[in-house]
Order: sequence, then C-alpha cells, then structure tokens
Amino acid sequence: MAILLALSVLAIAQPIDISPYDSRLLFVGRFDKRDKVGPKCDWSETSVAVRVKATKISAKFFEVGKDGILVEIDGKAKFSTQLKEGDNTIDVPLEPGEHLVRFVKRTEPFVGTLQFKGFQVQDGSIRSAKPLSRRIEIIGDSISCAFGIEGATQSEPFKPETENAYMGYGPVAARELKADCTIIAWSGRKMWPDNTTPELYDQALAKDASARWDYSQPNPDVIVINLATNDFGKENPEEVGWTNAYTQFITRLRKHYPKAFIYTAIGSMMSDNWPPKQMALTTLRGYLTRMVKRINTAGDKRVKVIEFPVQLQSDGIGSAWHPNLVTHKKMADLLAKEIRQNMRW
Repeated sequence: MAILLALSVLAIAQPIDISPYDSRLLFVGRFDKRDKVGPKCDWSETSVAVRVKATKISAKFFEVGKDGILVEIDGKAKFSTQLKEGDNTIDVPLEPGEHLVRFVKRTEPFVGTLQFKGFQVQDGSIRSAKPLSRRIEIIGDSISCAFGIEGATQSEPFKPETENAYMGYGPVAARELKADCTIIAWSGRKMWPDNTTPELYDQALAKDASARWDYSQPNPDVIVINLATNDFGKENPEEVGWTNAYTQFITRLRKHYPKAFIYTAIGSMMSDNWPPKQMALTTLRGYLTRMVKRINTAGDKRVKVIEFPVQLQSDGIGSAWHPNLVTHKKMADLLAKEIRQNMRW
C-alpha cells in the first residue's frame, strides 16, 4: 500500500506539457503559425499568455538573435530575461491560486526572431486566456519599438537590453485603457520613398516576405501611425510625394479596418532646431494638418493628427537621443487621453 501511494504521488507530481498550439493559449500580435514545431514572431510586443493554477510554469522558446522577454503576472511586470541563441526555457514560480501569465517580446525585428515551443506546468492545470475587447495598433519606427528607452544617457549606443517595448508609449497607453496592443515597427524605417514600414505591413514576420498576415483576425479599434522622424532626418521630403504616399497607406488601412480611428502622429524627436535651418517640426505639422484636412473633407472623419510632446533634456534622454521612460510615459498619457475622447472608452 505504501509503495502504491508513493507511486501515485510521484505520478501527480509529473509536469504537464502544453502544446504551443493549444486552443487555451492567447496570442497577441503577429505570429507565423505555419511551422508545426511552434509559432514564430519577430515584431515588438508580441506575446503569448495562459491562465494557470500551478506551482510553476515554464515557457520554451527557440531564439535566433538576442531577443529580450518580459514576464508579466496578473497584469504586473515581474522580470525580464535575455535569450541566448537556440533553445531557452524560462521558469516562473507561482504563488497559490490562479494567475494570468504573459510572456512579452521586448525587442524589435532586427534584434531577433523567436519560436514558441510550448509550456510545461508543474503541479497544476491551465485554463483559457481571453483577449481584451479593445485593440490598439502602433505603426512606426524606433520610437514605437521603445529603442533605448532604458538607456542611461543619449551617448549610450543601442543594446538589446535597453529596448523595452512593454514600457513604450503604445503598450503603456493600452494597459491604461484595458486594451491589447500590437506593434508594427522597425528602427530607421520611413513612410516614403524607401526603407518603409508600409512595405512590410502585410507580413506576419518582418524578415520573411512569405509569411503573410491573416486579416481575418480581429481588427484594431485604434491605429497610430508614427512615421516621419526618419523621413525628416536629413532634409524635408517633398510634400506632394510624401503626403500622397501617406494618404495611400491610410486608404490601404481603411480597406482592412473600415471602422478604426486613425491617428497620424508627430513624434517626440521632431524639432525645429535639428537639423539646423530645416524647421522640420513646423514643416511636418503643416504637411500632416493639410493632409488630414483633405482626408476629412473627402468624407473620412476618423483620421486625426496627434502631436506628442517634444522630449526634454530635463527629463533625461535615452540611448542615441531616443525618448526615455519619462518621455514615453508623457506620450502614453496624451495618447490615452485622446483615445478616451475620440472613442469614449
């Protein structure tokens, strides 16, 4: 009898393997699910979550690059870890009770691509994790990836460890509004005429043109297009060509998301002081204001300009002159305020 009891306890203690395609898991953001080993992702802020009641949950990933992962439990960030090339296991001990555990990709496409290979649960079980009813999508460049957000000074070069999309303006605003957030952004990208984010927009994986995004997925309620900083980085682009490309991209978004509220953003790195004598901020403000007025007049009233506050030296500056945590929080507060007013959330 004692031997049977011991064997029974041992059997109960065995961990439970959860398939990477288990229907109870929640994926937010773009994943390529063609590989039977597990779904792949490379965009910032992509995440997988599960509701679990156990003493420990372990997540298995295969990494190509140097991605960072943030672990969130019940809506609170607990810790981050940098993945190594190849197979990785992230162990998360849990307090008694049921918890929503989420694993979030902190870093952008050029940093790495990861493949989720499933969970292992110790002494417990899982339940379905449900998506939120509100959805925000951010389209942009390095600012939207939260490049250098945790860098100590502007002279510090880029490091994957200091990029943290979870603390970027989009996800912070989304959490405040109880919304899921998707980011389609890559450092250095522009609106027009080359090296653009729109040219990658149909892709589930930024670095794989064969991985096409499935637009039958739930639509975003709000879209923020924060593309201009790199366009105006050396000289001001020609207005007609640039705004025509921008308008065409909005028209393209409208075909997929006819009801979304779209913001065209002026980023926090724009300035009339740099580049010298270029008046980049004033010029961009004029371009967007005139463009949005034409779009509104043509009948699309759900497009609006949003101007984020210019970053201040007194608030500190992140790596390579990018917005830091303080500036991103200011941007998030403004975005949340605007969305509340326009969406009545």
